[in-house]
Amino acid sequence: MAEIYKHRLLLRVLTLGVLTLCLSLLSRSGSNAPLASVKEPQLQVQTQAPVIAVKPQVDTPLLIAAPRIISWDGQDGEFAYELINASGKPIRAYAIMQRVEAGSTQSSSISFSNLDLTSSPSLQPNQSLTDFDTCPAISEKERQISLSVDYVEFSDGTKWGKDTAKSAERSAGQRAAASLISKRLLKILNEGDSSNVMSAIEAGAAHIEPPAGHSDEWKEGFRNGSNSVVARLKSVQKRDGSRQFEQKLRQLAERFKGVD
Repeated sequence: MAEIYKHRLLLRVLTLGVLTLCLSLLSRSGSNAPLASVKEPQLQVQTQAPVIAVKPQVDTPLLIAAPRIISWDGQDGEFAYELINASGKPIRAYAIMQRVEAGSTQSSSISFSNLDLTSSPSLQPNQSLTDFDTCPAISEKERQISLSVDYVEFSDGTKWGKDTAKSAERSAGQRAAASLISKRLLKILNEGDSSNVMSAIEAGAAHIEPPAGHSDEWKEGFRNGSNSVVARLKSVQKRDGSRQFEQKLRQLAERFKGVD
């Protein structure tokens, strides 16, 4: 019995030793295996909505009022403001300067709008319109946006403002393109119908390179005016049909009649 007992005890010791060795090998293998990389979620830094202010200006014919944030997600947003014609003449174009201050960082941009190229009529004296712009994406938590009028163009062709972005040149280029293209398309319409005009547009009749001898701003305005006229006519044709298309083309040709 003693021999049997010793034999069983020896087997148990050997088994325990084998198990210990296996556990040791498994432990070493696990320690050498690369750990799966765990990416921590990048949290978007939430910043405060910028403060929108209006820069005081003397004798400006176009007043900026009621600036307000209309959408904000912590990084990007949109704001609106009212423009009031404080002069005695209709306004057909304007440029608004947006100056941004964020800590030690300062930047500025100018947005130019030509009402003659949109479906909006000229802004009459004492009338107002709502304009919109976007908040620039800047990492600083506190930002202030200051709005001011940089340029005003009246329907009689007279101008007001510093015009730091040469908006007058852009306006002239836009008007020249609108005049040239509407005149060319009107001729096609008078000799056929709206389908002929659309076919001509698709064939590139409205694709005209700006003539030489003008500034870069004028040429930029020319290309922009060309694209705007084509986009408006296509939109009217798609939305309202041939009759409205013909009416809109004749209105455009009349509006820009006599523009060089």
